[in-house]
Amino acid sequence: MVAACVLLLVSPSVSVHAAEPVVREGVHLRLTSDVNDAALLADLVDSFDAAVPQWLAFWGLPTNAADNWKVDGYLMRDADAFRRSGALPDTLPPFENGFATPTAIWVHYQSTDYYNRHLILHEGVHALSFTLFGGSGPSWYSEGTAELLATHRDRQRAERDPRQANGLLAQSAQEFRINELPQSVDDSPMWGRYRVVAERRQAGELPTLASVLKLPTELNGDVETYTWCWAAAMMLTAYDDTREAYLHAARQGRDASPAFTTQFYRDISHQWPALRARWLLWLNDLEFGFDRARYRVGLSTDDPKYDGRNHSLNIDAARGWQSAGCWFPAGTLQLRAGGQCVIVAKENLQPSAEEAIAARDWLSTPAGITVHHHRGYPIGQLQVCVLPIPSAQDKKMAELDIQAPFFSRIVSAGDESTGSVADVATIQINSPSWVLFRINDAPGERGRYQRADNRGGYQVEIAR
Repeated sequence: MVAACVLLLVSPSVSVHAAEPVVREGVHLRLTSDVNDAALLADLVDSFDAAVPQWLAFWGLPTNAADNWKVDGYLMRDADAFRRSGALPDTLPPFENGFATPTAIWVHYQSTDYYNRHLILHEGVHALSFTLFGGSGPSWYSEGTAELLATHRDRQRAERDPRQANGLLAQSAQEFRINELPQSVDDSPMWGRYRVVAERRQAGELPTLASVLKLPTELNGDVETYTWCWAAAMMLTAYDDTREAYLHAARQGRDASPAFTTQFYRDISHQWPALRARWLLWLNDLEFGFDRARYRVGLSTDDPKYDGRNHSLNIDAARGWQSAGCWFPAGTLQLRAGGQCVIVAKENLQPSAEEAIAARDWLSTPAGITVHHHRGYPIGQLQVCVLPIPSAQDKKMAELDIQAPFFSRIVSAGDESTGSVADVATIQINSPSWVLFRINDAPGERGRYQRADNRGGYQVEIAR
């Protein structure tokens, strides 16, 4: 069994050829390369060794499950030289960036450390899956898992931030962590996942979750499909009611047939309408600064029907979409919103200067702050999303119905006179739907416009 990895093309290499192949050996990787860059090779081997126990923890396997596992790795600038030497077998099919077998991985040298590291890790996940499970399943699962467990923050840029914990990885003293999302372009130079999502989102061409699970076995170098596999793997492992099924499926990795996906669908089918709705929200929110823990949405097919009574909700400025906790039949809803929250200002570039940060924070009511916008809406503005419950007949991704119905006066920092002001709005529901709320903000980097740094929230009352 083999697996190939495809990533976005990068600019030509500027590294120096080694006169002879250089070998760098670690616990789990013996890396041979014609790139004479000792620091890079040491980093790749160290990162690989740091990733292996985290991969085991992700799958819920004991720490000694890979004690005797080691692969040969080849980082190649001149692939023809490796082919002539026999290190790159002629029996392997052509591949653009990376390839894996149970005992070896091959990676074409890239122009950035991040890409080299990502490719080595991606192919390492495939190789370990072959050893542990006999394979890595069909393409959507195989490539999604490998992309998920290869994504990381650059070692030099990684920050120790407890808010990044996702509950899947064992605590580790290693600074290097996998399954962490890059927070900026600088974290992952030339990493194009968010760009692909943004382009398709703007064009109205986002794929359905069902179409991702039906991807062909051979992806044939289609970079875009790797993005959707990764996005699906990330979402399915982020939610409690699908994580166990996703992880358990790895044990069936020997099966790459449609039967694998059929069984997986059976395991999660009770939540399928909710999963389709979550997928729509997930792809709408994916961008630099995305935080899985804060963007999980509490909606389920087990949610009760709205009972017609008045409901009160507190909408947290530090979280993404928040559900009313029930579904609503067709009709109108009266919404009343009040309160205020603090939105951390984009200009706060010196997080150690606490007094300066406090002076620059924005105080907002439900109408938001028109000085700054994100995706066309003022930051701090209370948004409402009417999200129809998908039916089996829906074959396409619906567009999100995001409304901003509150337009009362806007306050500036330091104005304490608006805490009791409430706005009233009416929204229309045309079919059974969930109703979600959030306070608009740009995710950004930690300490810069970061949703997690916001404080307070709004109070919303729902009535018929």
